[in-house]
Amino acid sequence: MFRSIYPCLVIAGLTLGLSACVPTVIQKTVNTTTPASYASSGDTANTAKVSWRDFFEDPYLNALIDTALKNNQELNITLQEIEISKNEIRARKGEYLPFVDLRGGASLEKVGRYTHQGATDATTEYEPGKEIPDPLQDYFLGAFASWEVDIWHKLRNGKKASVLRYLSSVEGKNFMVTQLVAEIAHSYY
Repeated sequence: MFRSIYPCLVIAGLTLGLSACVPTVIQKTVNTTTPASYASSGDTANTAKVSWRDFFEDPYLNALIDTALKNNQELNITLQEIEISKNEIRARKGEYLPFVDLRGGASLEKVGRYTHQGATDATTEYEPGKEIPDPLQDYFLGAFASWEVDIWHKLRNGKKASVLRYLSSVEGKNFMVTQLVAEIAHSYY
C-alpha cells in the first residue's frame, strides 16, 4: 500500500513545485511626457564654470589654497605624469615616419702566428708579392632605413592609447585640485 502512495506523492510534489516557478507577466506603461522646464533650466550660475579664486573671496583662504596647490607632492607628480604623457604622444606620432640610421665601425684583427689561421695567412698572398697584412684592419660605414606600415593598426592604437592616458592624467589632475580645494575650504570654515 505504501509503495503505491510514494509515486503519487512525488508526482503531486513535482507538479506543485513546477507550477510555483512560472513567473507572471506584469504590464508596465511607459511615461513619455517631459517636464515643461526641461530645456530651459532656472539655474543661471553654474558652479562648475566658476574658478575657485572667484568662488572663495577670502584672501587668507585663497593664500592657503595657493600654498597647498604649489607644495602638494602628489599634484606635482601628477603634473610630471602629464608631461610624460605629452612626450609619449610626440613619440607615437613620430613612429609613423620612416627611420634612418647611420652606423660606423672600425676593427682590428690580429691572429697568432703559430695558429692554423695565422700560418695560413702568412703563406697566402692576395696579390703577387703581397701577403695578408698583419694586423688586418676592417672599416664599416652604412646607412639603414626602415618604415613600418600600419596594416594591423598597431601604431594607430598605440597613439590612441597614449592620447587617452594623457586625457586621463589631465582629468586626474583636475579631480585632485578640486579635492584639495574642497578639503582646505571645508577645514577652513
